[in-house]
Order: sequence, then C-alpha cells, then structure tokens
Amino acid sequence: MAVPRSLTALVGAAALSLTLAGCSDPPVGTITATDGVTTVKLSSPFNGTCHSFTAQGVTAVRNNILADIVLHHGPDCADPQGAETFYLATGTSVEDRNERWLSFSIVG
Repeated sequence: MAVPRSLTALVGAAALSLTLAGCSDPPVGTITATDGVTTVKLSSPFNGTCHSFTAQGVTAVRNNILADIVLHHGPDCADPQGAETFYLATGTSVEDRNERWLSFSIVG
C-alpha cells in the first residue's frame, strides 16, 4: 500500500513544527549573581523577557544556562547613555567591582 505524497509531506511538516516549537522552551540551568552581600539565583529564565537582578545591581554573574546572555547597566534591559552592555557566554562568569548590572536578556 502506497502512502500518498501529500500525507507524507503533512506528517513531515508536523514533525518539523514540533521540533521547532521545542526551541522556544526556556534555557535550562541557573544564573547566579551577587553584589558581594546578596546572592540572586534564577532557574531556567524565559527567553524574550528582560530579567532584573536586585535594585542596587550586581557585580558578579555566573551563566550556567544553555544560552548566552547580555548584561545591562539599567533596569528593563535599557542602558544609560554611554553605558556598554556585556556579553556573557554560557558556562562563563564575570566579576567587576567597578560595574553594576541591573538586568539581563537572553541571546537568541
């Protein structure tokens, strides 16, 4: 019994859609940030959303999620004029007592 091509194409398209839908899941892992006194841990943060640290900001961040992130000096992933963002790859960390990051976004 032969399977019609249109049915094969439909099943293939459905499988591809399900696979691509899985890519929108939140990155798995934890982001740990500290200002030297307070530590913040965020587990599996959602992609496409700005995430805040603490009101006073943090000076060290460890990225243990399966995605890269961008650190921002301002709240809501906005940066004051002249402030530069910081790209933090997965599995890496940064510490700088002269910097304060208030929020982060996920790359991708």
